[in-house]
Amino acid sequence: MIYLEDHGPPHVHVFSAGAEAKILLGPSGGLPLLSWARGFDRASLRWAVLETRARHAKLLAAWRRIHGSEDRRG
Repeated sequence: MIYLEDHGPPHVHVFSAGAEAKILLGPSGGLPLLSWARGFDRASLRWAVLETRARHAKLLAAWRRIHGSEDRRG
């Protein structure tokens, strides 16, 4: 999920059964990086990061459509 009123750096929030993680998208060509997580077991968290990596370009493009190309920090 990308929140409309969120702040940079570009990132997504991933949710699952009471668990949440924030994954930084990084620059184009870079790899997403886990910022923090709570409630995920290791396997589910690994899956979330891998899925974010697989969709990196689309997620980063969505962030830029919502927030602009600048890395706005709140």
